[in-house]
Amino acid sequence: MSITSVKRKRKRKNKLVGQPSSNVPAIKHKRSDELPSFPKGDKLNPEDYIRLKQYLKEKKNLLKTFPRILLNARGQLSQVNDCGYSENPLSPSDLNELILYSIYGPGKYIPRWSSLEMQCNLNQTCVLIIDGCAVKTVDDFLNFKSSLPMFSKYKFLPPIEIELPPSWCADYDEPTIADSKTSNADKLFSGSTFNQNGNVDVKEVCSRTRLLLSLHQMMIHCYPLPTNKRQSKMDYNSFRFTKNHYLPVTDKSPMFAVDCEMCYTSIGRNELTRVSIINEQLNVVYESFVKPSNKIINYLTQYSGITALKLKDITTTLEDVQEDIIKILPPDAILVGQSLNCDLDALKLFHPYVIDTSIIFNLNGNKGSKSKLKLLAKAFLDMNIQCGNLGHDSVEDSRATMLLVQLKLCKSLTYGDAYLVGQQRLAQFVNSKTKINVKHIETFKKFLALLKSVSESSAKSKIHLKRNLVAAYENLWSTAKLEVEEHTTNKAVLEAVCKSMEDTTNRFCMAHMQLKNKNNLGLVNRWCEKYWAAMSSFALCAVLFTGCGVEGKNSVCLLNVKQPPLNHLQDCKL
Repeated sequence: MSITSVKRKRKRKNKLVGQPSSNVPAIKHKRSDELPSFPKGDKLNPEDYIRLKQYLKEKKNLLKTFPRILLNARGQLSQVNDCGYSENPLSPSDLNELILYSIYGPGKYIPRWSSLEMQCNLNQTCVLIIDGCAVKTVDDFLNFKSSLPMFSKYKFLPPIEIELPPSWCADYDEPTIADSKTSNADKLFSGSTFNQNGNVDVKEVCSRTRLLLSLHQMMIHCYPLPTNKRQSKMDYNSFRFTKNHYLPVTDKSPMFAVDCEMCYTSIGRNELTRVSIINEQLNVVYESFVKPSNKIINYLTQYSGITALKLKDITTTLEDVQEDIIKILPPDAILVGQSLNCDLDALKLFHPYVIDTSIIFNLNGNKGSKSKLKLLAKAFLDMNIQCGNLGHDSVEDSRATMLLVQLKLCKSLTYGDAYLVGQQRLAQFVNSKTKINVKHIETFKKFLALLKSVSESSAKSKIHLKRNLVAAYENLWSTAKLEVEEHTTNKAVLEAVCKSMEDTTNRFCMAHMQLKNKNNLGLVNRWCEKYWAAMSSFALCAVLFTGCGVEGKNSVCLLNVKQPPLNHLQDCKL
């Protein structure tokens, strides 16, 4: 080996093992035993190297506990490019989900476009709304970015675009298979559902036809449909209809609860091994064990309750079960179940009229989240099901789903559905006739849904705004936890919110300001600098600029979580 190569190798080793003492900061150790200053020289001795390595490891672990926000693929599509627009803007509800998630934590709201790591360590959620920036052209956006250097200075996420849909309360579900002419039956806020006082009209809401899944919902939740054979991963060639001809479904149509148990077979999927059908009187109208056509590899007894002994003398096939069900069900039957799409897949049957308890009941307000049947039965029926290690009982599960549907029919359409309750509340705000002197009023109204949710939480919150915006917030507050203060000038608003942020018991702080001169972005940058400086460490910051995009209909939002300075890591106490 040449002398030159030896020197290079030694040089690389020195870079990895040792550093000049002048480059090693004398930082206090986080634990009680302090890290001593290192001796002068070209490299560290072995003992100092081991101690430094341990210190850096602990510091790295500490950094992992710091909250931070990241964009997933959906969020990256909403980033504003240099032309001033994004590929797929977010909706205001997407931003609301993130802010509510930062306050409530897991289980309440889950943002679909971003991830907020270590949310439990957040101290505050701070929102700043600024009206009047008027970023409508490419030149406006380039000037907007260059005039607000503080966002790049503090490493905010790239600006994201928020789109305001033309019909905020419109329901996008297609008409049900039952009656395509009565598309209003699928609307969550139709006039026949809620009266002028916002109360539920029991006659309409408690109709069982209102609980039927629409065709669009069945497609979203992967129900077997003859119309999407090519798009589905399932082989629908062996599927059959429950009837050759169907009658229109009505309020008098009978309901049947269905539940199936499956085992894992040699073809690499679960196959039917038991089926139970219950009528509205909770009586068993059909019960059968089924012998799969393929070899069972795993009985999944802890879930299915099926054992080899139970299937020992069973000769009933899937085709036999299909024939029996076709004979039993009337032509206008409504099938009820928990995630009924899985049961219909196992039965290899098409059926147009279904009620899914995992969809009509929602406990956390997130439309895409489904609660387990065991949890629903305990919460609404005070029933303990699926207990023990012997697996599920399809008869017991069928009765639970039937009782849940019957309970909802006796209550209301929104009973047990946190998502519908939130949508109803949002519709009431958007349709309010309050005259508000605010530019870009649609953006603000849609943001009210967030504030309403915050006002009903136990989190202590404060909002500061200019006096001419007070009318927009009337009839919003329902608890003493949320305080609203009005101020005459933007400067007063900023000073007040900065003072509120000093008190970390205020979990939510918001300021609403207006910019009179759209060209005075330097003033906006100073506002944001002061706002950011007053914020405590481990606080989520969201700065929302309304009136951006084509015709000023969109908004631009910048997000970040404030981290403590690295030279103060030893003082951090989460």
